[in-house]
Amino acid sequence: MLPRAPFITLVLFFISGILFGEYLMPKTTWTFPVVAVSLALSVFASVWFYLMRKNAVGYSVTVFFVLAGMTSFMIHDQNLQYDLEVVDLSQCDAYQAIVKSLPEKRTKTIRLEIAIQKFRFQGIWKNHQVKALVSIPLDADAIPEPGQMLTVSGAPERPMFPLNPDEFDYRRYLWNKGIVWTDYLSEGSYHISKEENHSSGIAIWTTAVSQWADKTFRKHIQDDASYGLVKAMLLGRRDDLRADQVDDYTTSGTVHILSVSGMHVAIIFMVLSKILGWLKRLRGGRFLYLIILTTLLSFYALVTGLPPSVQRATAMCIVFIIAETFGRKQMSVNTLAISALFILAVDPHALFDLGFQLSFLAMMGIFLLYRPLEGIWQPSNFALKYIWQITALSFAAQLATFPLSLYYFHQFPFYFWLVNPFVIFFTNILLPASMVMLLTSVIPVIWLQNISDGIVQWSAYLTNISVAIPKLMPGYLVHNLYLDVVEVCLLYAFMFGLWYAYQSRTFRTIRLSVALGVMFVFYGLSQSLQLYYSPRAMIHAVPKHSVISFKEGDKLFIVSDSSFVSDPDAYNFRIKNYAVSQGVLETVYLAGGKHYSGKEFSMRAVAGGEMIAWNGKVLRRGFQVSAALDYALISEGNPPEQPPLSTNTTFLLGGEIKGGKSVKWENYLLAHHQPYHDLKKGALLLR
Repeated sequence: MLPRAPFITLVLFFISGILFGEYLMPKTTWTFPVVAVSLALSVFASVWFYLMRKNAVGYSVTVFFVLAGMTSFMIHDQNLQYDLEVVDLSQCDAYQAIVKSLPEKRTKTIRLEIAIQKFRFQGIWKNHQVKALVSIPLDADAIPEPGQMLTVSGAPERPMFPLNPDEFDYRRYLWNKGIVWTDYLSEGSYHISKEENHSSGIAIWTTAVSQWADKTFRKHIQDDASYGLVKAMLLGRRDDLRADQVDDYTTSGTVHILSVSGMHVAIIFMVLSKILGWLKRLRGGRFLYLIILTTLLSFYALVTGLPPSVQRATAMCIVFIIAETFGRKQMSVNTLAISALFILAVDPHALFDLGFQLSFLAMMGIFLLYRPLEGIWQPSNFALKYIWQITALSFAAQLATFPLSLYYFHQFPFYFWLVNPFVIFFTNILLPASMVMLLTSVIPVIWLQNISDGIVQWSAYLTNISVAIPKLMPGYLVHNLYLDVVEVCLLYAFMFGLWYAYQSRTFRTIRLSVALGVMFVFYGLSQSLQLYYSPRAMIHAVPKHSVISFKEGDKLFIVSDSSFVSDPDAYNFRIKNYAVSQGVLETVYLAGGKHYSGKEFSMRAVAGGEMIAWNGKVLRRGFQVSAALDYALISEGNPPEQPPLSTNTTFLLGGEIKGGKSVKWENYLLAHHQPYHDLKKGALLLR
């Protein structure tokens, strides 16, 4: 495959360079040497190519693409670092910014992406442009619109870093999107300028078209659930999706269709290419085909508001169209690699974007696995053949993405094979029909509008019905599945080995694949046994709560304040990933004065909290502190007037201690030279 698809090899080298730049290289001092070596190698490669030294050319190109990936990543990373260092939070008292995105409704807030234009340091304005993400109250009197200028009192802040092991790294997530600052704008802390729209021309067009599309959908789609689905799929905004609706798509394994991605662009591309394929048979029709498809795909990208995922997918499809129009028949994976190389060269941080990873893996799975799967069965009936083709397509995409999905989401929808054929079928109708609805809304032909409206509403309704089916069946979602990086790599190597053996018909490759499969099984089994027989205790950092967990076997015992038990969001965001990574299958809450005595730890309720013994150490959650403690987790109250009873006690300031009370405790502990750990800075593993 690689000799016939050379860009696969090149993009893998480029990706290796990005990974080297992220994990191995210093962040500041090596950019210039790497750039210099890359340029020198490009010159040497040209000379060697002229001298017909093929091996030398190959080695030079290999090293060049690795260094090019490193260079691209390091330059991009240093630009973000500069955006971070330009703001001195202690000196900044205000900033001005332009709103760049449409308001996005969340549970309690409205989120906006802004471009900060200038900062005010002690009364002096200084120009510097950086991206930021801000939130305002959901019931705010004034909601900023795209293009409006905001003047905000105070300084932006860094996104919160993960406080617990395996917690979602929101700071890193925004960093990879080019955002280093966030802010919460309370009522009265910002002023909206009444001046003219400040956005650039393309930004005005994209937001205006997206707003017009949203109003058109709301006008023509009466059912709220159908409107929420179309808005999410076409515009990439989930504002109007119900919680149970999102849950249905999650448990059916089709939640990806709720986010605008490469799949949506690919569906529209495939439908349009079939409808307009006859143009290529005309004289000069290939160029007309190229112009029309590129125009329609660009229009769809404008409708979505041009998010990065759509920009990437649209670029990929346009590369496919150009390759088909101007070149001979090429391997699809080669064209896919060209688009990936182009995208990563422009934005190397896109490699760490989950949408980018899943989109390209799904497309790769379809290109490589669809034909082998589809060839397993060849029904003669047209309807059965169509259903089987859709099922094989779904299997191909799911096989290519499920190791990565397990790594990120730790769950697997068991009935995806049953639901996906219906969802793909209805989506193939819904997406193009929604585009037709937008086009017919400006054409005064009532009967045409009625037809497109009916098709959109019925296809959206049937899609929503289809994804609700798995919940009616037993075992619809398998939870607590965990793969680490090594297991993901071994599993992909095993799958690639089997595919390559099928393509090359070589028995040796099958033996290698079996060996990789055995390594995967033994590695996973050894990890599971090690985790099962390794007890572990953790004092977690959870805002507004004080939480201690103890792992015994496959159970996680949680000692906490009573309100944490009724706060599932806090557990899911702060602790769930940690529990899954430790092989936990059952979580047991010990709160409200319960007593417990197990193999590794024991607990008894005392006045104001719990007294716990673990691994020869004694700790207490609560306020009162005795002399025989190793750890004291402070959950309430102000520090006492007298000094601590024991200098051997390590004090832990829990999430319930905040504001002025936290400052009092810190001053008290510092004054008495007492060891302490503030859990607002991160969790603590008990040794």
